[in-house]
Amino acid sequence: MHTLKTIATWTGITLTGLCGVVLLGGGKVTSGFLLVATAFVMVLPVVRGKLPLWARIGLICAVFGVVMLNISTTELPGSSNGMVMACADESARTFTPTGFTFWDQVRYIFGSFLAQAAPS
Repeated sequence: MHTLKTIATWTGITLTGLCGVVLLGGGKVTSGFLLVATAFVMVLPVVRGKLPLWARIGLICAVFGVVMLNISTTELPGSSNGMVMACADESARTFTPTGFTFWDQVRYIFGSFLAQAAPS
C-alpha cells in the first residue's frame, strides 16, 4: 500500500507541474506559475511536516480553484465564417467549439501551447 501511495503522490506532483508548464506556454502565466510553484511546494518535505493534512489539501484545492477561475476568463475566438484575420494565431484558425465553454477554453489554451511549441 505504501508503494501505491508513493506512486500516486509523485504522479499527482508530476501532472500538476506539467499542467503548469502547458498553461505557461498557452498564455496563462498566473495559472501556470501557481501550478508549477504548487508542484515544487508539494515536493518539499519541510512543508509536509508543518501543516496538517487537511490544510495542505485545502490549499491545493484553493490553488486549483484559482486556476480554474483564471482559465474560465479565457476569451474564445469568435466564428469568422471562413474569414481569418491576419493577426490571428494558428490555434484560433483551427478552433471549433464543442458547446462546453470550460472544455473549449482548456482546448484553446492547449492548442495555443502546441502552436507555440511547434517548430517554425
